[in-house]
Amino acid sequence: MVLTPPAIIYDATVNVAMPIQSYQNFLQTASRILLDANSAHRHSAVIIINLEGLPDLDGILGYTEVDEILGKLIQQTHDALNAADIAGPSGRHQICCLLSDLLTTNHAILAAHKIMRVFTQTHRFNHRRVSLLPRIGVALNTSQKDDLRTLMSNASTALHHAKRSRESIRLYDENEKDSLLSSMDIWSELDRAIDTGELQLVYQPQLWIDTGKIRSAEALLRWNHPSRGFIPPDKLIHAAEGTELMTKLTLWVFNTALRQCQEYRKTGLDTGVSINLSAGDLNDAELVELIEQAVNIWNIPPGEIMIELTETAIMEDQSNSLETLHALKNIGFRLAMDDFGTGYSSMERLLLLPLDEIKIDKTFVTDMLSRPAHERIVSSMISIGHQLNLDIIAEGVENLTTYRHLRTLRCDAVQGFFVGNGMAMPELIKFGLRLKADEDAVFR
Repeated sequence: MVLTPPAIIYDATVNVAMPIQSYQNFLQTASRILLDANSAHRHSAVIIINLEGLPDLDGILGYTEVDEILGKLIQQTHDALNAADIAGPSGRHQICCLLSDLLTTNHAILAAHKIMRVFTQTHRFNHRRVSLLPRIGVALNTSQKDDLRTLMSNASTALHHAKRSRESIRLYDENEKDSLLSSMDIWSELDRAIDTGELQLVYQPQLWIDTGKIRSAEALLRWNHPSRGFIPPDKLIHAAEGTELMTKLTLWVFNTALRQCQEYRKTGLDTGVSINLSAGDLNDAELVELIEQAVNIWNIPPGEIMIELTETAIMEDQSNSLETLHALKNIGFRLAMDDFGTGYSSMERLLLLPLDEIKIDKTFVTDMLSRPAHERIVSSMISIGHQLNLDIIAEGVENLTTYRHLRTLRCDAVQGFFVGNGMAMPELIKFGLRLKADEDAVFR
């Protein structure tokens, strides 16, 4: 794409700033310098800086002023590097740096941190304060044989993983590229899988400890790919999150779970259903309306539907996420924090969230009988939750002894292999009816 002046490329061979008209000019200059560095067996690296704060400015300030800002940022980037390094545009809101004469490859990471310190400062452009929100991908030319496009591709892969993991700086790892390619392949086939019925839901029952009755069933996503075999749910979600397929997948799960919930309620079971949403779902502006439509279609009382979100997702300090949670709560849905204890909960923020339940992560529950520290943590979580008027459910309950000890600790409900694995709908109905008929005294 063409950038309007004064976009700048810095070439240390002439030690002056030269105006450029395109990304292609940067590629040509950088390729020549890298070729010389490879011939001289010098250490080199590519750094790509993505500026997440700039896209918002396109619509506010206009492309011309944002291009001017980018040009000034390229100059600041060059000023932070060594004289032999160059910097230029590598996209609408990206800057690429070629470090061609490093003492060691470790100096590339030091350079990335130096650039990060520059970009995390508050910047002023034309009397305006601008927040840039940088993320950086780094690719090392360890063999001193890579060409520029390979290094830029590797740095872009590292940048992608930095965005996914919410890291500031990420170094390229060859194994991660294989993972990314696998995710791309899964993503490309997921749309077809949703439409052709390859996906399915199984249900893991949750029991009230005081009565031993089934209280709800958590809908768990399964994909048995015809050639890849079983694809773990977290890998599937990772491939879809951040793309348009995430909304389609979420709606498929929600509608399928509600339709099947209606089936087992017709058998006389008053069991609810728990459905997982992702962090990305909370940022979908249409989510609340689409979910409300699904509830109306399948005629399931919102109070019988528990929406589960991981602690990491639900604790993120984003105003739109909190608004979405309150909107779901106002409709009548119940809200649960999943994997409680594995993230970084702020008690102040916890008080602001419209929660009904917290689920203690199995990490603490599974070994609580053999690890006193875990038992104390579980006991404390139950106490805190009850003081906040929340129901407490323990995940990872694998034996009768753990089940009974949780009852002693006044935990409200349990979920795990001791209660039951993920079940297909007919099996769940049979399980629920057996409990309702008091044919199984194990949970009394």
